[in-house]
Amino acid sequence: MRKVIKAPSVKNEPAFLGDIKEDGYHVYSLKNARIPNYYPPELPNYPGVSINSLEIGDVITIRIFVGIGKGKNMHIDGGVIDLQVEEVHSDSVMANILTVLPEKFPLTAGGSIEIFEDEILYKADSRYN
Repeated sequence: MRKVIKAPSVKNEPAFLGDIKEDGYHVYSLKNARIPNYYPPELPNYPGVSINSLEIGDVITIRIFVGIGKGKNMHIDGGVIDLQVEEVHSDSVMANILTVLPEKFPLTAGGSIEIFEDEILYKADSRYN
């Protein structure tokens, strides 16, 4: 389920809006979720995944936020996307985006992205890999 957030005024903008303005997207972080009012309160608590439990080929899930539109008409949209682990490092993974995203999103299916441990929400059950 997608959550659409109206971009607030500069005074009250969410902390992650800077990432969206700079990179076009923001990856939800379990670490930042512990900071009061960092994310919308209606988002669920995610279990997270230890990077030590990941192997090449595993499917993981992250949540992203993106800016849609420009200026005062911009709103923040987002949702969860699935990735397939390509490389495992001590503090991050490189993963291939599996989820097909709208054309205007800054991330696309087939592209790779670096993900840190506190950004991984779920790991798919190995029976489905």
